[in-house]
This record gives sequence, structure tokens and C-alpha cells, in this order.
Amino acid sequence: ISTTKLYQKKINKERRQQLGIADDEDEYDLEMALDNGTDPFITKVIAGSFIIVMIALLVVGVVIPSITDYSSDGLCSPIQNGGKC
Repeated sequence: ISTTKLYQKKINKERRQQLGIADDEDEYDLEMALDNGTDPFITKVIAGSFIIVMIALLVVGVVIPSITDYSSDGLCSPIQNGGKC
């Protein structure tokens, strides 16, 4: 990485005062680095995938067991019969 790129990622004077960082501390602005290194489309794809996985897990773990009749297999379904087995 060239010196100019590192210099551009350093925190400017106004941001240093806002965060309370001394002038002699060698820090980089993480927020600016993340904005420069993160593609918004990838973030949306990951968030969308997470939402789909959570919905699928809820369906498989809660909805399907609550509407499935297990009585023919000799199992108790307290959701369907008011908690009585």
C-alpha cells in the first residue's frame, strides 16, 4: 500500500476532535475504511440470505410441527390437543 493511500485513510483533524484522539496518535478511521471497502450489493445479498434462512428455520421448526398430525405414529402433539396427551 502506498504512502498516499495510507495518508488518505488517516483520520482528519475534525474527526480526531470529534472522537477525542490526540494528534500524535497513529489511528485510522474505521468508518471511512469500511465505507470504502464494502460493496452495498454484497451487504444486501448477505442480509437477504439471512432473512430467508431465518424464515425457513421458523417454518421447519415451528409451523410444520404444529400442523402435523403425529397421533398415527403414537406420538403426542400438545399443540393440537390443548396440552393433553
